[in-house]
Amino acid sequence: MFQILIILNLFYSVFTIPKESIHIMEDLPIGTSIYTFSTDGCKTINNAGTYRFVDSQKNSNDFFLIDPYTGRITTKKLIDRDDFCLRRMCSCSKCEIILEVLCVNMGKIFFNDLSIIIDDHNDHSPQFSKSSITIDILENIPIGYLIPIDIAIDLDYGNNSIQGYNLLEDNSTNKILNAFQIEYTKKNDLLALRLIKILDRELYHSLEYIIQAYDGGQPQALIGRLNIYINILDVNDMSPVFDRSEINILLSESTSIGSLIARVHAFDGDTGLNGLVYYTIVSLDPPSNGTFMLSKETGEIHLGKSLDYEKEKSYRIKIKAQDNGPQQVSIPAFAMIYIEIKDENDNYPLITPTFNDDRISGVEHILNSTIITIRENLSNGTFLGHISISDLDSGNNGLVSWSLESNGSISIKELFNNEAFLMFTARIFDREEQSQYEISLKAHDHGIQPLTSILNFTLKILDENDNTPIFDKEFYLINITEAIPIGTILLHFHATDADEENTLNSQIEYQLSNETIFSLNSTTGELRLIGKLDREEQSSYEFDIIASDHGQPQPLSSTVRCIINLIDINDNYPTFDLSEYIFEIPETWSNHSPIGHVHATDADEYYSELTYKLVYNDTTMTNEWPFDLTTNGTLYLKGTSADIDYERRSIYQFLILAIDNDGLNTSVPVTIHILNRNDYCPELINNSTALFFNIDLWFNNSYDDFNQYYLELFDGDNDTCSIELLNFNDIFKIDLIQRNEFLLYAHILPEREYYILQFRLRDLINETIDQSCIRYVQLVLTIGTNQTNQTVAIDTAREYLEALYLISRRSHTYFNLTLLNVIFVIILLSIAIIISLISIKVIYISSNSCHQRKLRKHKNDSHTLYRLQGPTETQLPLLDNEPGEISLTSSLNMTGNSKSTQDENVNHSLDNDEQQQVRTKKKRTNNMNIKEQMMHV
Repeated sequence: MFQILIILNLFYSVFTIPKESIHIMEDLPIGTSIYTFSTDGCKTINNAGTYRFVDSQKNSNDFFLIDPYTGRITTKKLIDRDDFCLRRMCSCSKCEIILEVLCVNMGKIFFNDLSIIIDDHNDHSPQFSKSSITIDILENIPIGYLIPIDIAIDLDYGNNSIQGYNLLEDNSTNKILNAFQIEYTKKNDLLALRLIKILDRELYHSLEYIIQAYDGGQPQALIGRLNIYINILDVNDMSPVFDRSEINILLSESTSIGSLIARVHAFDGDTGLNGLVYYTIVSLDPPSNGTFMLSKETGEIHLGKSLDYEKEKSYRIKIKAQDNGPQQVSIPAFAMIYIEIKDENDNYPLITPTFNDDRISGVEHILNSTIITIRENLSNGTFLGHISISDLDSGNNGLVSWSLESNGSISIKELFNNEAFLMFTARIFDREEQSQYEISLKAHDHGIQPLTSILNFTLKILDENDNTPIFDKEFYLINITEAIPIGTILLHFHATDADEENTLNSQIEYQLSNETIFSLNSTTGELRLIGKLDREEQSSYEFDIIASDHGQPQPLSSTVRCIINLIDINDNYPTFDLSEYIFEIPETWSNHSPIGHVHATDADEYYSELTYKLVYNDTTMTNEWPFDLTTNGTLYLKGTSADIDYERRSIYQFLILAIDNDGLNTSVPVTIHILNRNDYCPELINNSTALFFNIDLWFNNSYDDFNQYYLELFDGDNDTCSIELLNFNDIFKIDLIQRNEFLLYAHILPEREYYILQFRLRDLINETIDQSCIRYVQLVLTIGTNQTNQTVAIDTAREYLEALYLISRRSHTYFNLTLLNVIFVIILLSIAIIISLISIKVIYISSNSCHQRKLRKHKNDSHTLYRLQGPTETQLPLLDNEPGEISLTSSLNMTGNSKSTQDENVNHSLDNDEQQQVRTKKKRTNNMNIKEQMMHV
């Protein structure tokens, strides 16, 4: 062995690692790591070795796994030492398993032996074959008679196996105590009960005992129990006696089923049934149901099943002989038969290949053939795997020789003892020369009639991608017209690849080197036009066609140049700079003024002279349109600004044509927006400038129905308008109903007689307020009750409002005078105001006392209080009844002096006609007030 390893070390870089030994406990959990091989020997600077079992078919190797990269050994199955012993996988006294491991790294091979000693765990308790037995004995058996008892079985070994037996009995059950004692011979595994007292069936006919078997397990011994029931029978004084108590037989494993292998015989001196002996098998070690068959009457033993030396090498049979006395059973006799199995050459040599996954690309089994695939161009001497050859027979029957036929493709190096071999490549393979090799490994033993096994497999060379695609031409050149239809096939490219057909290495895919208006069918190589050609944009195209295979790990490719020249035609339409032209002009745009310019170009070299034409897209006559177009594309207003009016038409849409000198034309949409001029300001279109508010309806919960006032605004430009209340916002509010429609209402109870409400009106243009179009209006709101004459009150308020308007208008006229006149007017007005204030104070005191007397006189009458708003920027005050208020009632009941004073103040600021209008309205107001007072009386 060592000489072979030394030779291999010299020639094949084979190294032997010293044998190591470890102890493990049985029943370790699956996956438990028990040992890791040192990587110091089997590694290089950059690579670790690959570990594997030398013979993966060994039974012991089924219980362990080895990590091919780390060398770690883990359990694959539960290890039962007792099962190993029964199966003869190890010695029962010392259960030792030898694992043979190879480590392959960078052309070096390391051989390792690992001795695994499995230590027994006390995991089995002693077990009897039966939980209880019944024994019949004669009453006259002599003292010292032994009753054999089948021993208990403990699958553990050593101290964990059976150490002894105890005999227990129940004092309350047995009428005679200590009649038997137990005897056990450990050397021969014989167990028996010895009679030590004379039996008397007339006193007791049965006894009960318990035999307890115990092992030597620590810290707690395990026990097994057997209940024994002994029946005491009357005397049958002759027992069978075997001719031979032990029989040794050498039996060939090839003995046919049914063969007679032995005959036992026992003699009984009794006559009749008492002398008729029957035979039974008491025990068989190892247990093997049906392997041997015993004739009950003749004692002949026949073979019931095939024997296999490799599974069981020996058997031990215990046979009992007993007579058939009708009244009592005799004492049985026992004999032992020892059978040794003779090995025969019945096993063919077993050839087990294990391939190196690092170099083998695939293993495929098809029917009875195995195909091994490797890559071409592997270096000579590449390690492919190892082969183990074994024969389960012994001696020359298990001695194997081998031979190899590989046509020079591989070589095999013996590792040791003609049992383990290494397989290497013997050449550099080239698939193009030879794609596969048939390999045959024969192994035969040296039996008298040798048995031969043959391992045939095919070594298939996997194609490497070492050939690039080749085009049929060195370059491609074509001339085509630019008007060729889209979808036309222009060229067919074709390339070939010398690699293996119908594989990725020879499967060619075509592609363009860059994106163009051509498409290339990646499979057929058809070049197709997918875009419109235009010689004016590009007169020729040059690009590369790439042919690539699909080889791995790196596809190979080649390129060819393709040139496509275009023949020019007139195919371009004029093109406008913009896709749409949008212009905006105000409705005040002057005539013959340019509005905008359109421009188009033509890509054709000889057809680029363009003219422009205006095309209308409605039924309007051409001469009725306000726009015209010059030949160079300038758009202008041909009429006057009166021809365009936002309110009449705000948008014009038409087309402009660009026509080249060959008649090709293109149109572009043109939109002209007329911008609105704010011609109109908002107006309040209410039917009345005076409103009436009924307080009684407020208290009658009819407020929502009668005390709300609808306000509507109108704008000639159809603009959106807004209205804003400038005073008394704490009493009145305005809500928007819909566009230009509003609702005026009081949200708290008014307390005055009159309210002059001022509003500011505005319109919105493009969501912005036009500051030039703001108007101020005012309404008079009269407060009354159910007894108030609404018509009279409203008319009075309206006429008073008109008087204020005339005063305000006249006042504004004076403010337009020159600076000198303005100063003069201010002086006169100041004097008039002082005089008016003095007069108003006197009148107020007088009228107030008079008014109080009238109220006390008519305390049961209904009274209506009217109030007007105080002075504003556009109004002149009449009477200061309260700060910021004007008492219309008091002013209408002034004495003649106060009236004349007030008229005089007003006349200073009015001309003759206006003074006459004011006097007329005041007179009418006084008359209405007098009529109303008379109605109260």
